[in-house]
Amino acid sequence: MANILIYGDSNTHGTVPLRELGQSTRYPAGQRWTDILARQLGPGHTVVAEGLPGRTSVHHDPVDGGNRNGLDVLPAVLGSHVPLDLVVVMLGTNDLKPRFPGTAFEIARGVERVVGAAQALLPEGLIVLVCPAPVRAAGVLVDAFEGAEARQAGLEDQMRAAAARAGVPFVAAGDHVAVSDIDGVHWEAEAHAAFGAAMADILGGLLAERGLSEGEKAVAKAANALPAPDPDAPEPLITATRAVPPHWADYNGHMNESHFLTVFSDACDQLLHWAGMDADCVAEGYSVFTVETHIRHLAEVDLGDHMEVRCRVIEGGGKKLHIWQEIWVGERLCATGEQLLLHVDLGLRRPAPPRADVGGWFARVKAAQAHLPVPDGFGRHVGQPRQAVNAPDHARS
Repeated sequence: MANILIYGDSNTHGTVPLRELGQSTRYPAGQRWTDILARQLGPGHTVVAEGLPGRTSVHHDPVDGGNRNGLDVLPAVLGSHVPLDLVVVMLGTNDLKPRFPGTAFEIARGVERVVGAAQALLPEGLIVLVCPAPVRAAGVLVDAFEGAEARQAGLEDQMRAAAARAGVPFVAAGDHVAVSDIDGVHWEAEAHAAFGAAMADILGGLLAERGLSEGEKAVAKAANALPAPDPDAPEPLITATRAVPPHWADYNGHMNESHFLTVFSDACDQLLHWAGMDADCVAEGYSVFTVETHIRHLAEVDLGDHMEVRCRVIEGGGKKLHIWQEIWVGERLCATGEQLLLHVDLGLRRPAPPRADVGGWFARVKAAQAHLPVPDGFGRHVGQPRQAVNAPDHARS
């Protein structure tokens, strides 16, 4: 399992939005985003929250003091918690205070130095850079953050570029949370809950891809598992829901094409699991092989977008399993995936009828969805106009 350290400032500490200067109220254990992250990652993972209110990237604070230079104290902090598999660096908010010089570029460079130091101290560890949520002029911190709104213009882009130079995953906290109206800097409890859940999805995916262990892969996959649906429901089944993690980006800044197949493949695995094709079923010699997959990319899917996969069973119950899947982000259809699979006898490595319960489940789903119209794009090959498609009779309404 993974040892994770979160290196940040007051929002990592769990500071409640300030109504008066000098207030030092902290959300109780269990409500802070780091606690929610730990809970959703599951048993066995250790999450250490090293959040110091007022911590900067590379500046000593001439007003508040207190060893708030994040670069200086980093070696002691990391050394106190080794071994570490992953470190999240979320700094930069306090660098926006007028007492510290610097543009958005210089603030990002300061955070980049912290990331570089962490990489040097933990050469085998994974470092993740998080750009803080944008601040707003509000409440008792208006003077403390005077001019910060203007100075933070372009900060996310500069932080993203810093992460790219360092070769580390990037997360924009502002994609998931907004600061409180009370003081314009700290987060409400609902924001902590939302960010903890988002980071559990992102970090769980990163840990699974690093292959720390089969157990960690199972934990990450289980976090995205959905309860079994009614196979007689007359609408498409929701086979996957997840946010796009930062490490899925390509050079265009959106989800890379390879991960569309990952999403559709994971959603298909969920469907098969619901049907009864679990480890015991495979051990008995029943499985499926993919024959053909056709993916259409209809709209961009950006980092942090929350995807929902909807699935129809066009043919099922016999040797053939023909499914139609769609990736939706909100009300926007972003991609379709048409997949043909064959049930096989693993002993013979040849097509064979599925186990009776598996075939029966797919037959029920097919029958329940039979009234639905032919999906737009069904049966197409590359470059083929839709009107040229002749859908099979069983798929027509």
